Amino acid sequence: MDTLNQLMHGFAVAITPLNLMWALVGCFLGTAIGVLPGIGPALTVAMLLPLTAKVEPTAALIMFAGIYYGAMYGGSTTSILMNTPGESSTMVTAMEGNLMAKNGRAGPALATAAIGSFVAGTIATVLLSMFAPVAADVALQFGPGEYFMIMLLAFTTVSAVLGSSLLRGMTSLFLGLGIGLIGMDSLSGQTRYSMDVQELYDGIDIVVVAVGLFAVGEALFNAFFPQPEGSFNKLSSVHMNKSDWKRSVPAWIRGTVIGFPFGLIPAGGAEIPTFLSYAAEKK
Repeated sequence: MDTLNQLMHGFAVAITPLNLMWALVGCFLGTAIGVLPGIGPALTVAMLLPLTAKVEPTAALIMFAGIYYGAMYGGSTTSILMNTPGESSTMVTAMEGNLMAKNGRAGPALATAAIGSFVAGTIATVLLSMFAPVAADVALQFGPGEYFMIMLLAFTTVSAVLGSSLLRGMTSLFLGLGIGLIGMDSLSGQTRYSMDVQELYDGIDIVVVAVGLFAVGEALFNAFFPQPEGSFNKLSSVHMNKSDWKRSVPAWIRGTVIGFPFGLIPAGGAEIPTFLSYAAEKK
């Protein structure tokens, strides 16, 4: 009950007109910078940190939250409209959302991404506030064995869902594992496959791989196979219809159920639950 009272007190502070204004400013700035390919939410917050130098601490935190969520939504915008993920967690959004955009349904795709992020983020925040002590105790029980099983589940799921051929999926999986091995081992300090290139000591960032796979691939495809004018369907609607709502609401709930436990795990990341949710919806 004490947690609920504190949550309501924080909510009362957050909905004051001044704090709502800072949240709006943060969302606007985060979205404006988040649409740039390769700039994720964390880098966006770091870039805009000086803007809060003379802002009250509570308002600054609210503004940071708006910047973070705005940057995440900005990444989905470039994924849907340009097939260029702003971060690794929006790769699935690029695969499906860009197809909807090419079919004239960019509006519903953007709306689904925005509303789904809001619903999942709100539910997860409330649950975390209510069950934070229990969730922290459970998360601390995860050891190397549990992490290995989670990664194994994620690898097998991703390789099975990305394409009709299991061979191609497994080939892509092991290729990604090979790229992930490049860099310095965090435990032993030994370098792996860096070829004495200092720039590779830190490894290859997943954002670089995602942008290279989607953005560079899309640019090369359009360069060698130019599309004639009028080859894409015109924008048919900017709103979600009843059928879209009927299909999306259960998917938002399932995605929240899958993503919330991974958010509790230290260094869990958003990539694994994103692909697991995608696999669940494909089934």
